[in-house]
Amino acid sequence: MSMKFFAGAVTGALLTATALTPARAADMTNERALNPQREPQNWILHHGNYQGHRFSLLKEINTDNVKNLKPVFTVALGGLQSGGRYAFGNLEATPLVEDGIMYVPDGWGSVYAIDVSAGKKGVIKWKMDPGTDRAWAGDVACCGVNNRGVALWKDKVISIALDGRMFAINKATGEVAWERKVADPALGETLTIAPLVIRDLAIVGAAGGEFGIRGYIDATDLNTGKAAWRTYTIPGAGEPGNETWKDGKERWKHGGGSVWETATYDPESDTFYQGVGNAGPDWDPEYRAGDNKWAASVLALSPNDGKIKWGYQYTPNDPYDYDEISEHPIINAKVNGEDRKLVVHAARNGYFYALDRINGSFIAGKQYTYEMNWTPGLDPKTGRPLNYNPNADVQVYTEGTHGSRARPKSDKLCPAHTGGKNWEPTAYNPQLGLLYIPSIEGCDYIETVPQKDFVDQGGTVRPRERFSGGATVIRERLYGSLKAVDPATGELKADLKLTYPNYSGALATAGNLVFIGGVDGTFSAHDAKTLKELWSFNTGTGINAPPISYAVNGKQYIAVLVGSRQSQNVIPFSPELKNTSTASMLFVFSL
Repeated sequence: MSMKFFAGAVTGALLTATALTPARAADMTNERALNPQREPQNWILHHGNYQGHRFSLLKEINTDNVKNLKPVFTVALGGLQSGGRYAFGNLEATPLVEDGIMYVPDGWGSVYAIDVSAGKKGVIKWKMDPGTDRAWAGDVACCGVNNRGVALWKDKVISIALDGRMFAINKATGEVAWERKVADPALGETLTIAPLVIRDLAIVGAAGGEFGIRGYIDATDLNTGKAAWRTYTIPGAGEPGNETWKDGKERWKHGGGSVWETATYDPESDTFYQGVGNAGPDWDPEYRAGDNKWAASVLALSPNDGKIKWGYQYTPNDPYDYDEISEHPIINAKVNGEDRKLVVHAARNGYFYALDRINGSFIAGKQYTYEMNWTPGLDPKTGRPLNYNPNADVQVYTEGTHGSRARPKSDKLCPAHTGGKNWEPTAYNPQLGLLYIPSIEGCDYIETVPQKDFVDQGGTVRPRERFSGGATVIRERLYGSLKAVDPATGELKADLKLTYPNYSGALATAGNLVFIGGVDGTFSAHDAKTLKELWSFNTGTGINAPPISYAVNGKQYIAVLVGSRQSQNVIPFSPELKNTSTASMLFVFSL
């Protein structure tokens, strides 16, 4: 049965049932997680479903009436808190909604249960503050005070804190049942990722790539609160891929490969797909000769034991910091008339990739950014950059687009090291067969500095000190775009240029709408076929979080977290935003 037919068939019946079904307090079961389409009134998984589609079957709000959308209530999160310059974390989380109760963290990992069943206001039932030492943890965090969401399991909410802890919280009372230390912030490791729960395991990974960590993916047994398994994204001695670290000095021990966006999961093959970050140090590839697997890659893993089934690397020996941690949607589509099982990815390096999700073979790739100069294209058979040299230990892609020890300052790099598309998630409409990419457009420059060794390898760099081998420079304004592509080919079907870089993910709905947020506070709805803007509302402060949709008593709502510190990649070239105040708010809209 095709996804298009399935979605169309169930929508009407389920929405009717939703209007008649009273709110209930049910355990989050594996059966429910496998079938979120049966309860479209809820948003019970981070990406909406395991496949990473971020698609809502609700269609009360549609292209004809979205012009009447209005804010119906807001809820303030955070409040007056200690922490000095870290008083406010960045709001980047995807809310979960189950039977009229929303579960959402603020940037510091305080989890809120908000009763939204009245439809006219949100009432905080409980708040769990993990008590993180803000001043200390904020200094440790590589790239900001962030938290991207929670997960549901049985009668618990599973959450994380920046300082490396995971919590199981009673869904009804907010009481902590247990906590486990997963990451070690003393080494520069942090947790910012929304857990992926598969059966009785919660899967996360450590962030902190600019601090010389060795990245990993980690599973917790939710029945015991104990470690289940850990798989390092940078292979150690004797492990497949370790031979691609050719420096001869075991620099893989500080090889990066961090993780900070939730994986997707294919129940049919019992495989999850995790994007992996940059190699460390970021901008001195001569320090880490070789392809540096599995940095800038996707890994297909078994959730039971964490064993790697296959890996695919997008940018070998990446000199650009093109992290590829973002989501990898799972899509079935026809390719050249043949039914194929795909895992797709809008990469930070500016290319869209379609891979065979069973064996990781390359199927298609296509540039999706406006500007591209680091490589002339992708090999049609392998998907590797055309200027990749398999005989070189240090890759020189397009001359001048990255720094080197001989020529520290680069010429212009396109797309900028930020992408492309960063962690902000795409959305997929299975009824239209279109994937929506919220992206960053523009270029920047790289300055390479020879990286010094860590103390454990005879050098002077200590844990929690920068380990980046250089820096980047923004010399011109970055823009944004929203693109609709055919996920089987990457072919562009619609395109909309945006005034600002897109630091908010996308939501697609059966009402043929796509919702995105902007750093200037604009929250907008677009026609899913043409991307024409049909409605917008300015919230007054930047939006860096992906929206969701849910329903209560048959009435559809759109929700988004609002409030984030403005990016230093934006402010210098957007003086109109320099006085934007940070906020910490939930906005909910309806007709």
